[in-house]
Amino acid sequence: MKNAVVVDVVRTAVGKGKPGGALSGTHPVDLLATVLKALEERNGLDPARIDDVITGCVSQVGEQAMNISRQGVLAAGWPETVPATTVDRQGGSSQQAIHFAAQGVMAGVYDIVVAAGVESMSRIPLGASIGGADFRGPALNARYHPGLIHQGLSAELLAARNNLTRRQLDEFAARSHRLAAEAVEQGRFDSTIVPVDDGEDTEVIGGGGEQN
Repeated sequence: MKNAVVVDVVRTAVGKGKPGGALSGTHPVDLLATVLKALEERNGLDPARIDDVITGCVSQVGEQAMNISRQGVLAAGWPETVPATTVDRQGGSSQQAIHFAAQGVMAGVYDIVVAAGVESMSRIPLGASIGGADFRGPALNARYHPGLIHQGLSAELLAARNNLTRRQLDEFAARSHRLAAEAVEQGRFDSTIVPVDDGEDTEVIGGGGEQN
């Protein structure tokens, strides 16, 4: 069995998931293409050698529909012969893309594969892929009557089950944000964050480790 090795990691800066955020004017396909092109340039990679591009995306609707992974490959200028697919495991979609990529290498199916993730919650809001439809169906509704609960209630139940107080959780969250901000200030993400040109007045967003 082959070993799967991570050669490089690159991403855009993180923007606020709302209209008017720093990255809200950038189409999600272009966000993905920016990362793919940076990956090619940083590693002197011939994209024609890539066996597959696997991209995690939760809300595959609107601008993120029709296999956004494939759209990103083409927008990056890579050859039409490079295949691509999009996977949805909800919050674990990008992680699943990494697992599938590693499994393909280990099984001997892939030599070079790109695992990616894309989501623009400014342009495709949370729940947009559901619309007004009942996505569960009668059988699932019958099993989990009156229906599955959302993440907010799930978090409350997990906190109660594990005796976690609001103060403990707030302190943990504040510490996480503080450490992330310190890491950005120290330049620890400089090698992984690529700038994004939003196409307006040639403004470049997110260079030098800055997050927006």
